[in-house]
Amino acid sequence: MIALPPSPKLPIVALASCFEQVTNSYKFYWFLAILDQVRENQSPLIPFQSLLASMVGLSWYPLIFYRLSFGKQDQLGRVVNLISRVSGLDANSSKAQIIAATLRHLEARDGVGLQTAQLAIFVPYRFLSPFFAQQLRGLPDWEKNRRIRQLAEEAFSSSEPSLYRFVRKPDLGIEIHPDWYDYLQQHLKILSDFCFWNLVNYLQKNNPNVLNIAAKLFIPAQRELNLARQFWNLVLSRKGEILCIYSGEPIHRGAYSIDHFLPWRFVAHDALWNLAPTSRRVNSAKSDCVPDLAYLDRFAELQHEAVQIVSQTSRSERLLEDYVLLFRIGDIHELQTMSLSTFRERLREAIAPQIPIAANMGFVTGWRFSP
Repeated sequence: MIALPPSPKLPIVALASCFEQVTNSYKFYWFLAILDQVRENQSPLIPFQSLLASMVGLSWYPLIFYRLSFGKQDQLGRVVNLISRVSGLDANSSKAQIIAATLRHLEARDGVGLQTAQLAIFVPYRFLSPFFAQQLRGLPDWEKNRRIRQLAEEAFSSSEPSLYRFVRKPDLGIEIHPDWYDYLQQHLKILSDFCFWNLVNYLQKNNPNVLNIAAKLFIPAQRELNLARQFWNLVLSRKGEILCIYSGEPIHRGAYSIDHFLPWRFVAHDALWNLAPTSRRVNSAKSDCVPDLAYLDRFAELQHEAVQIVSQTSRSERLLEDYVLLFRIGDIHELQTMSLSTFRERLREAIAPQIPIAANMGFVTGWRFSP
């Protein structure tokens, strides 16, 4: 677990407590939005609209690109999905485009903007609850916002200030306490990592069978397929050609695309055991679909033959590491001696259980190539 840096002047325990017993994602993204604004704008005065737009921008990729669930009751998730439907943005839109679109809705005070603005009714106030736990104990829910606003104002000049107080000028928003502002600037990386660590735990509870959650929090990284091309070029140099598992057409060296059997948007990795060469038109047609399981035997046969070829080369240790890790075997020798039936079964055990999970997340499954 990541610990927050200590401070003799600040109630760090209260800040750490903000991420305990969280039932919605908004606390994580509210704090990450504050850190973003501190990093980019260098001002302790932050308007609510800027923070809400930043929350949408930060949560866009896990929700829209990777299709993670934030939970059935999560209000931020509902807002982001609404903006996605009406804004004309897609899963690959940039963070700047997402923030700009959200700000336009907020400033226009249209239906989307009003729903987005409703996030500010609770999150700015409830985030500060741990700073005033004793004073809020037993208080009716409807009275807490007013009381938190009052307590935050009083604490601003005390020896144990809360993270921020609420302001109305120049815009409705927050003002970060000077000591807290210095603390945030000094420890931006550690504080971000602390928040992301807690966010991963939260998302894992809401997506218990989804792999690689940590890689699905951010804007997609550029795919690293150089190793895959080395692998398949080596295979093709020995065989001359191989047949596409989807179309049956011949694949030659220098004229193929790399396909992720389970879509990259679902797995968020480039492990070689999930990759195979296809023609560009097949790869384009398949896109982010999950292929029909009928293709799995062909995929396993191609993978098994490729592994046998690569295992006889000087680059085998590096190129076959993904398979050793996936199959949980001791070394490459076990791959060399593994029968096709065993290899196929191990690969099926890794891939088949992921298909219903992908379907539940909204990925198209059962795809078949149609010439």
